[in-house]
Amino acid sequence: MISINYETGLSFKRLPRFFNFFVFFLIFTFAVSAQTQTEAQKDGIPRIIIEKDKLPEIESIEPSRANTVFKDFNSIVENNSKLIAAGREPEIMFFKYTNNERFTFQGIAGRTCIWQETLATLNQIENAQDDIKGKTLIIPVINGIFIPIERGINSIEVLLQENYSTQTLTKSNIYYTINGRDYLFLRSKRFTPTERAYFLDSALRLPLDNDSFWVSSEFGKRKNPFSGEMKNHNGIDLAASEGTPVYAIKDGSVYAVIENDSEFGNYLILSHDQGKMTSVYAHLSKIFVDRYQYVKKGDVIALVGQTGKATGPHLHFEIRQGGKAENPRNKLNIKE
Repeated sequence: MISINYETGLSFKRLPRFFNFFVFFLIFTFAVSAQTQTEAQKDGIPRIIIEKDKLPEIESIEPSRANTVFKDFNSIVENNSKLIAAGREPEIMFFKYTNNERFTFQGIAGRTCIWQETLATLNQIENAQDDIKGKTLIIPVINGIFIPIERGINSIEVLLQENYSTQTLTKSNIYYTINGRDYLFLRSKRFTPTERAYFLDSALRLPLDNDSFWVSSEFGKRKNPFSGEMKNHNGIDLAASEGTPVYAIKDGSVYAVIENDSEFGNYLILSHDQGKMTSVYAHLSKIFVDRYQYVKKGDVIALVGQTGKATGPHLHFEIRQGGKAENPRNKLNIKE
């Protein structure tokens, strides 16, 4: 978590004069109801409350004469850039947009002229390749990064909290409560090279070192070695010496740690991408992580064993998307 002592005064300027009356009235009503409420001091720090369902909505990010809300949004963004360049305070507003037009994350950033790191940190997007089709995003009119005050829920949030926990802040930093979650906003800040590398890295690593295993059983239908009946094998078996290190394939949190299961023996489950994906590691001789612990890709989380129903030391490994088992070979770079 990030802990910062900071005092500031907040002020809001009137909206730009280029709004026509109807759009002005609509956006002003939403802005006042959703964006100018300040909590009675929380930890001695004022926070601006933002409620997604009350924000003005951009229905399309395709430019057209009839698309007045998006046109006005672009005008505010452009005007804010000029104000910041002149050393003046920008307008403070947020919009929302539901991606029914099936843009990529990079496409939305390009159309709105809002940095990828701004959209990502505000909307809990862990990776630039995340599928955001149909997702409703909050889109601000100024650039910067949003750092959650509470415990980070993905690799980018944890990394930002580590990097900024001891930083000295200035008056340009503002605190927000957005959909009940507290953020510190650092205006005009960008990802460091390390943070950007985490954000752009979508590859999964192998759960075992590439030269330490061989595939002893594939994904799909197979004859159960104990009962002899044909059953679905929802993962892949990687035969390796007992005690071989087992790695987290991706950043995530420990969803479950189970010991002495009759089937899987000692096993654990990691949750990735806010639960959209899980990875399972079974028949372990030793587990080094605890439930709810946050782990990073490449962390040693366990050792290969042969606990539960196992004919020899190996790692039974699964990947599930939305609860559905997928062939790990389609996700991992297994060379054999």
